[in-house]
Amino acid sequence: MVAPAGSGGPGDGVAGSGARGAPPDGVGLEARPPSSGPRRVADVVASVVLLVLLAVEAVVAAMGILLLSLGFSSCAAPGNTCDQGLGGAVVYVGPVLVALVFVAALVVSIVRLVKRRLTWPVPLLGAGLVVVVFFVARALADVAVTRGI
Repeated sequence: MVAPAGSGGPGDGVAGSGARGAPPDGVGLEARPPSSGPRRVADVVASVVLLVLLAVEAVVAAMGILLLSLGFSSCAAPGNTCDQGLGGAVVYVGPVLVALVFVAALVVSIVRLVKRRLTWPVPLLGAGLVVVVFFVARALADVAVTRGI
């Protein structure tokens, strides 16, 4: 006996027909949250604003870390000692870490926006991580310069 087209018979491509061990209709399918509405719009707007602020913060932090190299100008003074290796590592690696935090927050935010998940905490967390990277770089640059007088 031949099944009518679209009736869920074998080989007609109708999903959820129960053929060949497929789950019954509606099982295993996740409902997507609505693509519009005040909550969704607020999340997208907040995420975009926070990502822009994160970009500005990342540029300022990277420039601040580069300016930490000015502390090594006192190395020639009598009694001062400097760890040039640590200082150089801080000045070169710090901005790279800031950029990596920004790019990671941007990518994760975009993925979460596409999947329609709550996104605004991701750039906020990225901003916090940029602050942590800056203060760790500042502390390491302070350790690298010892003032003798």
